[in-house]
Amino acid sequence: MDKSLHLHWIDMLILVAYLLALVGIGVYHSRKQKDLKDFFLAGKSIRWVPIGLSLMAALNSGMDYIMQPAGMIKFGAVLMVVNLTWFFLYPYVFFITLPMFRRMGGYTVYEYLEHRFGASVRLLTASIFIFWRMGWMAAALYTPCLAIAVASGHREYVTYMVIILGIVVTFYTMMGGIKAVIWTDVTQFCIMFGGLAVTFFVIFLRVDGGLSAMFSNLFAVGSEKYVETPELADKGFWAHTMAYFFIPIPLLGFLFAALLSRVTTYTSDQVMIQRFQTSKSIRDARQGFLITAIGDTIWMFALCFLGVALYTYFQANGWPPQEIQDNPDQLFPYFMGKIFPIGMTGLVISAILAASLSSIDSAINSICTVVMVDFYKRLSNKAMPNESIEELSEYEQRRQVFISRCITAAIGITGILIAINVSKLGTILEIANKLVNGFTGPILGIFLLGMFTRRANEVGVFIGGLVGALASLYAICWSSPEMLNTTFSFMLRLFPAEVAEKGIGISFIWPSTIGLIFTLLVGYLASLFSPKIRPAANEWNWYAITRKKLIE
Repeated sequence: MDKSLHLHWIDMLILVAYLLALVGIGVYHSRKQKDLKDFFLAGKSIRWVPIGLSLMAALNSGMDYIMQPAGMIKFGAVLMVVNLTWFFLYPYVFFITLPMFRRMGGYTVYEYLEHRFGASVRLLTASIFIFWRMGWMAAALYTPCLAIAVASGHREYVTYMVIILGIVVTFYTMMGGIKAVIWTDVTQFCIMFGGLAVTFFVIFLRVDGGLSAMFSNLFAVGSEKYVETPELADKGFWAHTMAYFFIPIPLLGFLFAALLSRVTTYTSDQVMIQRFQTSKSIRDARQGFLITAIGDTIWMFALCFLGVALYTYFQANGWPPQEIQDNPDQLFPYFMGKIFPIGMTGLVISAILAASLSSIDSAINSICTVVMVDFYKRLSNKAMPNESIEELSEYEQRRQVFISRCITAAIGITGILIAINVSKLGTILEIANKLVNGFTGPILGIFLLGMFTRRANEVGVFIGGLVGALASLYAICWSSPEMLNTTFSFMLRLFPAEVAEKGIGISFIWPSTIGLIFTLLVGYLASLFSPKIRPAANEWNWYAITRKKLIE
């Protein structure tokens, strides 16, 4: 424990008041949750401003608050290329995914897959989504607890903080449903940017030379440059090609991985699609997307520049203890605990909490929606049940809201258990790409096969999705040699000898890409050797759906 680090009682009071306010929002909205349409879709009553702000808050968790500055210091300006993905996403979302899902309606995005392929593909993809979002939730829950623990000088309290914070976010999500999630996310959006402004103000006052000194270090940061290659790069074309997968963050590879992650988000992520489905119209959804894109671009640039500012400060005033330098995720929390005035630490940690909770509550609610609609209701009825949800009696609607709350509680408890052990995967930037984005590839591959091919069928896509998920999991393990050498040492024989002997793993950006490639190739090829699709299935590809009239 570092006795020079501490949180003043005023900072703690700010944190407690903030968490109590979130609980209050959940309790307030709990009185309005009378049926599943209210609980999962907010009665389709949300306008474009809260949708855009809540989407941006849901996209960016406290992981970004910690990992982007730390990643900038470790890997350099290559991280900024992620903002280029919005240029590709804009036409894709406006003209491909939003028109399709607004015409379909429904409660979950995976209902589409049963129309296109069948129940098995729907349930498989929904299962992969649950693993994906549980990983996101666990990483987002761990991050603010790490920040509070480091800033207070009590890193041994991380586990207890994970449990407390997990209980709070689970409670208000369980009580208030999607409406509570959206309005707490809007509040958290404002707190996130307010905390970031306070952080820049404090650092600006502490750095000699101000902005000019910071800009001079913009391309000096990055102890692990993306141009580094292993020694095997000198041993021929094939070896040189394989070496690319071991570079920490290759520029083009990182851009593609970031684009793949965001395309998946706006194609098959229940968090995003459910939020768009709460809007009054497709125009509200599109305007909300623009707010999300603009807000996210400003946010990511600001967080990367925060990393440069921290680097400039430490370069001029001396670096922290070696144990902090060896864990870049702790640099920003350490700076807060060491430098921030009383009261401001509480405000900025509240901002980190806001960024994290906005992702956690969205993940919990979306997972609950999938479990309730795609599993509970789907498996309790032979036919797709969602068309008749509104026809249920008032008693049955309230009973299903109660069941949904019980499922929410179970999801929260599971997320807490995973979050307690999530630090074993590496830095938060690495955790985000392994655990959070690792399963995006298989999910996207399944949807692309359904939307843009005619030959893909239920058997082939099921096999492709399963193989793709296993390939992603294999890549996640291969990118985590330290985990294989300890927790999962019995699996080492499945990997190249270098993993055990030298601890050499592939870059953490590749699991999603590998999963996508295997899903597309295996899914399509397996479909060629499987029975042809049902004629009615062709009515559910993207071309057929978007020809239908949009009724708002």
